[in-house]
Amino acid sequence: MKLNVYRFYLILLLSCFLFSACKKSEVPIAPPAITISIVPGEVKLANDSFFGAKLEVKIENLQPGESDSVVWSSENPRIAWVTEKGVVWPDAAGETYILATMANGKGVARCKVVVTDGNDYKFRLVLKDKGQSNLSINYPETFLSPKAIERRRKQNIPIDASDLPIAPEYLKAIQQIGGTIVAKSKWLNTVSVNCTDEFLIDKYKALPFVKDVILVWEGKRKAADTTPKYNDVPQTGNNHTPNGPLNYGSAFDNININNGQVLHNKGFRGAGIDIAVIDAGFINFKTNPALKNVHIKGAKSFVYENDNPYSVDSHGIWVTSCMAANQPGTFVGTAPEANYWLLRTEDEASEYPIEEDYWVNAIEYADSVGVDIVNSSLYYTTGYYLPSSRYKFEDMDGKTAFATRGANVAASKGIFIVNCAGNEGNWVGTPADSPNVLTLGAIYSNLKISAFTCSGITTDGRIKPDVVAMGGGPSVVNESGNSEARSGTSYASPIMCGLAACLWQAYPKLTNVELMQVIRQSADRATKPEIPYGYGIANMQKAMELSKAITASR
Repeated sequence: MKLNVYRFYLILLLSCFLFSACKKSEVPIAPPAITISIVPGEVKLANDSFFGAKLEVKIENLQPGESDSVVWSSENPRIAWVTEKGVVWPDAAGETYILATMANGKGVARCKVVVTDGNDYKFRLVLKDKGQSNLSINYPETFLSPKAIERRRKQNIPIDASDLPIAPEYLKAIQQIGGTIVAKSKWLNTVSVNCTDEFLIDKYKALPFVKDVILVWEGKRKAADTTPKYNDVPQTGNNHTPNGPLNYGSAFDNININNGQVLHNKGFRGAGIDIAVIDAGFINFKTNPALKNVHIKGAKSFVYENDNPYSVDSHGIWVTSCMAANQPGTFVGTAPEANYWLLRTEDEASEYPIEEDYWVNAIEYADSVGVDIVNSSLYYTTGYYLPSSRYKFEDMDGKTAFATRGANVAASKGIFIVNCAGNEGNWVGTPADSPNVLTLGAIYSNLKISAFTCSGITTDGRIKPDVVAMGGGPSVVNESGNSEARSGTSYASPIMCGLAACLWQAYPKLTNVELMQVIRQSADRATKPEIPYGYGIANMQKAMELSKAITASR
């Protein structure tokens, strides 16, 4: 009996234990976690497209009363950005993520965005200095031609540090980042680079010797050029003219208006003077029958996309013929016996500031090979595709615009520069605004100024153009070798440039500054310059008299 009592209590105790161990938990069951996703999970966009992509948010397990609002953001808005409605737009090539963050902070979704870009970019790197050159001004023959050195010597111009090239170490560091160097200026301390990745700008800016980086071109990437690289061959034309008065043919008015025949009749026809023509292109120049007698020392294209100066554009043909054509009885230019360098800097496919980089690169090249005179029938004002790059009138102070600064340095090296005033009927652009550039306006054969000639007073108080020449309907040689009438200050410029070459041949002791002075003072409004004629119609007979007086006084 006693044993049974013990058994009873043992069973009771065990039952309590078992009952207690099997009791269910009273902790409530948690609801399923909220999940958020973006549909689609990845998008691809073209940077040159006009369309964005609409993203949708999918939220699961949202509890009653909870907000479904989200905040859109981009991890890198420089590549792609997103509106508050979830529309994503491309901005630059690359990869980034768009985020949708729940306003209550309970979830974040990501969508990968890939932006493709068919564009190339050109940047102008403005350097703090040129670095340490491996050349010395004590040995100028290592970086300047004998003719360039002689020009400086004749005009008492010292060779200085500005003549030295940019340090190779700087160029190497730039190239290691990526891209291709397409232009450089030892005078203005700049290097221009073409690249496929616009974000290289950050790496260029990080270089310790770089002061600033400026976008100067953007455009569709072209297929790789498979044409053979251009190999220049000079043209040794028989540019001698017969003794006695010349029969100018259809070019008579071009020369007669400025009394240029006076120079020619005395035998001054440009012999020994090297003229560089900086222009848009010289298509088929060397096969043009009317230009076969032109003596071409060299030709070069500075345009990155096309290295052949003879492959495009007729403008350089028309311009150069005004000086260089030598077909007595048919067409004779203003400097038929001069030597010519044909330099292409204009990209006819677009209008961007890179053309000024090419222009400065070209005039530095012209200096290095020993050119005496430069004709530039190009100008830049408000026409750039990049609104931020368009010049304003206030920029035309003779020292601000990029090409103007290059022209000023070239003039300081003894080069005489002639430039057209422009054909927009308003203020002159760069480099024509330079005080060291002889700027040409256009008149007709009746001596009236053309309505299209740009003119005015520069912001620093100088009158432009300087002088005028035949630009309204002058005769030029066309692509077929025939003469035709064209209009523009583009032709007044080379007409006067050729006459300046003949005048310098006649009076070689003049400096380039004195040459400009005598041409201005020879004009019919020299005592009272007026807009839009400037100093007026230059007269080569009077210019010779003034030149003779200057050289005789030494």
